[in-house]
Amino acid sequence: MQITNQRQRALARLVISGLLAMSTQVYADSGKQVDLGVVQNDAGDMNDQGASMDNPQSAPGQAPTQASLAETEPASIISRHWIENNAAPGSNYTDIVSIAPSVFNADPNGNGLMESQGLTIRGFQDGQYNVTFDGIPIGDSNDFTHHSTSYFMPQDLDSVTVDRGPGSAAVIGYATFGGNIANTTKDPSATAGITPYISDGSFNTKLVGAQFDTGTMRNWGDGSAYLDVKQLSSDGYLTYAHQRRTNAIFKMIRPINDTTVLTVMSMVNQLDQNPSSGATVTQMQMYGNNFGLSNNPNSQSFIGYNRDQINGDMSYIGLNSVQGTWTIDNKLYTFGYRHIGFNGQTFGLPFNLESNPTYSNLTNGGPGGGLGTQLSNGSQFPNDVPGVSMTMEYRSVGDVLRASDHLSMGDFNTGIWFDHQYNTRTNQNVDWTQAGAPNYIVNGGLQTTPSSYNWNMADSWNTLQPYAEFAWKPTDQLSIRPGIKYVSYERTLNAAVNNGTGAPLNYSKRWDKALPSLDVHYNLNANWATYAQASEGFLAPNLKYFYVANPSANTLQPQHTYNYQWGTVFKTERLTADFDAYLISFNNEILSGISNNNTYYYNSNGPTHYKGLEAEATYFMGYGVSAYLNGSVNSAHDSTGAWLPNTPVHTAAAGFIYDEHGVYASLTDKYIGSMYSGQNGTIVPGGTNYSNYQFAGYSIASLSTSYSFGKDRATKISLLVDNLFNHQAFNWTNGTAPQGDILFFGVPGRAVTVSLSTKI
Repeated sequence: MQITNQRQRALARLVISGLLAMSTQVYADSGKQVDLGVVQNDAGDMNDQGASMDNPQSAPGQAPTQASLAETEPASIISRHWIENNAAPGSNYTDIVSIAPSVFNADPNGNGLMESQGLTIRGFQDGQYNVTFDGIPIGDSNDFTHHSTSYFMPQDLDSVTVDRGPGSAAVIGYATFGGNIANTTKDPSATAGITPYISDGSFNTKLVGAQFDTGTMRNWGDGSAYLDVKQLSSDGYLTYAHQRRTNAIFKMIRPINDTTVLTVMSMVNQLDQNPSSGATVTQMQMYGNNFGLSNNPNSQSFIGYNRDQINGDMSYIGLNSVQGTWTIDNKLYTFGYRHIGFNGQTFGLPFNLESNPTYSNLTNGGPGGGLGTQLSNGSQFPNDVPGVSMTMEYRSVGDVLRASDHLSMGDFNTGIWFDHQYNTRTNQNVDWTQAGAPNYIVNGGLQTTPSSYNWNMADSWNTLQPYAEFAWKPTDQLSIRPGIKYVSYERTLNAAVNNGTGAPLNYSKRWDKALPSLDVHYNLNANWATYAQASEGFLAPNLKYFYVANPSANTLQPQHTYNYQWGTVFKTERLTADFDAYLISFNNEILSGISNNNTYYYNSNGPTHYKGLEAEATYFMGYGVSAYLNGSVNSAHDSTGAWLPNTPVHTAAAGFIYDEHGVYASLTDKYIGSMYSGQNGTIVPGGTNYSNYQFAGYSIASLSTSYSFGKDRATKISLLVDNLFNHQAFNWTNGTAPQGDILFFGVPGRAVTVSLSTKI
């Protein structure tokens, strides 16, 4: 079917408006988007003057991270080109963004082979920033955290952007507080074909998959679609910490008429894994630095007692439309998560200590001990292995509506986001030696009537966030954008057995707040821009603040931040560089105390302060070679002056990239400076008590090489070496074992992966 020139122009307008709408969502309306040749944004419609990511013989084309000339707050864009050539086949977004300034990630089992144990941005922890996919926020309603292994894999990501700030009024999400990680899924290919791919690597890690592309279907309104199905399996770096993962995504884009495009996306993910809870130094000394789980059925660390079965999914129907001067984008979505888990109850004891009477009597059989159970008939089994069986399931449904009107004096942006999530949770003590029979002695003394349940509850969540802002453009170079967003959060808890008290509770509460923002953007010339921003972030109280006998007695105010940021961006084909400075005041930090054996929560009297400097640059040297450098100096102290946990004092990355004639190679090194764990405990039984354990700085080098050949260079073979020099270092703590020893995670050892793909 031949299409007319008029329709071609209409489709071109739709593509541009679709990119604009997507950039508005993906980058949280913070005034930027991926540089796709023409960079458009609601702040200034600036142009990067040919400095396009699409040209591999340029600094923007090769940069691991970079900013946009349309920037209105500090952000690092990671392109599809970098992801395709450098991300391990099983990577999650947490692994991909770890190259960016001020970002730290702990992934102890190998890239993508275990849920990230901690990802921090400037010291803000998971749950204090947003994660979005195609502009849709995801997360758990209880604490806003994210399950990195339950969503998209790198084969289906087009770009990932790390926004280091709460953004403008148009930012939506559960945690409009410390930043945003915006993931975009790739669009269907214009050409039909099948792309099988396979990889094999260290830790017996294997990936097999195939993508099926329809190409542009002229007899179906120029629509296109793809289906990508893959399966990953690995033994993991940690002993017996296996993972088996199946992932599939379908995405379709079809013009409905000359002014409207329909997008349908659906992703499903199945995960079967054996998770480790960390290891003590004693365990590592006895069984190796990669101790994770054991093959001893008399131990709580036995692989058969530690298993997760997790299903995740996400789907949306999107409409992009141009109606006169208005650009409208709407996404109706749902995502879900279902987790059935089994664990040893007090995992963390070395095998020889688990049989020690000090740790195996019934008095210490629960959170303070190793062995010992009691069944419902009163029978006691001092040598049985106690454990936990848990379920957690939620479903979120919502809608994101965004609209932008292009006026003579600027752009008016408005929209509204609504989300509802329903969640059920159970946690029950069991006796693994007795085939998972309920264990009634390990209930923490919470119930007057013995019970095997630690908690059994349901909770729900509603959020409504309308916003409006106007990007006033008094000149072609200057954009001034004030805005305001109204945030309404409501929590409801219905617990037969409440976590923390063991008693029933029915309770609900709502928090409301208006959040203003203001940013200014100025083009100094075609290749150089500067910006400044002042905005307020917001974080509703965690569900755990309902885990008390009388939550109405808690007069908690939501946590919020005042953010002040300034930066500048320079961008040409030869050089892309940016620099920023930030100052953040974190107010109403929620702290806890104990009175009459009851936990209570309260707001801190003084603010927590974050401040720092960040920079990144890529210089194209010619002949396919670029040099890359980024770095940050970060400071984060609470109201007492104490350094906040998991906040490196500085980060840095450096490397070289070569990309020419089908040959790609990169050598990069990421350095994480010294930081504190926030974990109190001892290193060995009877040893020194470490108050807030300090990690030493360490660096991890990665080497990536590939060669593309054949027709259209559609066949590619690659070699990836992660942790090239096999550096070993502790970088995360996960609580303590019953005897008080700190449970550590470390940097996984060297991993080598070979991959092959082709399009037929």
